[in-house]
Amino acid sequence: MKRFYFYAISIVVLVLTIAISPPAKTADPEYSNKETVELGLRVSERVLNKMRSPLEIGYHMVCARYGLLIFAEASDLPQVLPKMEKIYKPFKKGWLRPLKGHVDYNVFGILPFELYLQTGNPEYLPLAMKLTEDEYKDKREDGLCDYTRFWVDDMWMVGALQVQAYRATGKTLYADRAATQLLAYTKRLQRENGLFLHSESAPLFWGRGNGWAAASMAKTLRVLPADHPDRKELLEAYLLQMEALRKVQHKSGMWNQLLDEPESYLESSCTGMFLFAIATGLEQGWLPETEYGPTAERAWRALKGYVDKKGDVKNVCVGTNHKNSREYYMNRPKKTGDLHGQAAFLWAATAMYRLENK
Repeated sequence: MKRFYFYAISIVVLVLTIAISPPAKTADPEYSNKETVELGLRVSERVLNKMRSPLEIGYHMVCARYGLLIFAEASDLPQVLPKMEKIYKPFKKGWLRPLKGHVDYNVFGILPFELYLQTGNPEYLPLAMKLTEDEYKDKREDGLCDYTRFWVDDMWMVGALQVQAYRATGKTLYADRAATQLLAYTKRLQRENGLFLHSESAPLFWGRGNGWAAASMAKTLRVLPADHPDRKELLEAYLLQMEALRKVQHKSGMWNQLLDEPESYLESSCTGMFLFAIATGLEQGWLPETEYGPTAERAWRALKGYVDKKGDVKNVCVGTNHKNSREYYMNRPKKTGDLHGQAAFLWAATAMYRLENK
């Protein structure tokens, strides 16, 4: 009888233990994104604090504002879009007009296009389309943008604008322009090792210059139709550069100011742009996970360490002209909080968020 009571009591205790115990923890679907969102939000808030005036419309500010919009959309941060609409209001109303007539000016159009894509408000389209068409007002025989100068930076400045026009209108004309422009630059500036010169008169493998190339090809390929006649060739150029970047990645996970100069400093804006391109390739299935997954992980782990408590990104190369001088690039000043770096970090965080949620 005592044995019976012992077993009975044991069963009751077991049942009560199961009943009052908390349920087993299930995987938190946001766990892998928590740090990405927190860091992206910190950098976003810092950028928002830096851009109180709508008169700040340099390409680096444009790229940072674009980064705010795409990161907020990807990670579902509802507070960003209304703030961006408010900042942009003077342009939508026609009270202010951006400059045009140069790739660094016309790239402003990526902002109203993105605002249109996220809001559906057609009032954002006229200015964006005006800047887009201005680049091709005098038709060149080779089909390139009127302001073509064959600096690698222009792969983003022209390519991103034309791709945004394609996304907004669905017209293949703009996809064709972007692909034609990018391929022309790959033929002139990409070397056999996969890396890009800053320009033909500045034959050095500048980090951020290669970042512009990588980001523009990734952005374009992400939306270029699968049957587009230029897609295969552009993808080959992208893959060639990705393989080169994998080989020259610093052991820390970062990349150098001059990619083939281990003595040059570790630079965060190019690292962010490369991570955007690599993470996008992993998300889209262009790159094998076994080879490029660790590359992206090292880069992300390293880049996160360059964000300070205020949300400023450290070790950012300042705006840089092209020059046939190794010393010029080696000695370019690096800043904390420069918008080139803030923009690139937000692009990278966006791509990482997409990758973590695919």
